[in-house]
Amino acid sequence: MENLLPLITSAVGGGVLGPIIAKVLKGNVTGGVLGGVLGGVATHFGLNAADVGPLLQGGGAMSIIDSLLKGGVGGGVLGTVAGMLMKSKA
Repeated sequence: MENLLPLITSAVGGGVLGPIIAKVLKGNVTGGVLGGVLGGVATHFGLNAADVGPLLQGGGAMSIIDSLLKGGVGGGVLGTVAGMLMKSKA
């Protein structure tokens, strides 16, 4: 379970910030949620593959906040793109 916690917190960070940023930029919220979760997970795996260590030093709660922020950044980017692509033509 300890190995899944950073992945879950990255997905949550992307799932929260993705739709917010997508809505601010006039995108679709559903696309923001889907893109946010996928972007958060992708950011987690991408930074691990690039061997990027924690951006915030410390353990415990700081590592959870670090995962939330990393997932939020990746989720915000991909959530905005997905939100723009799924934008309705009303």
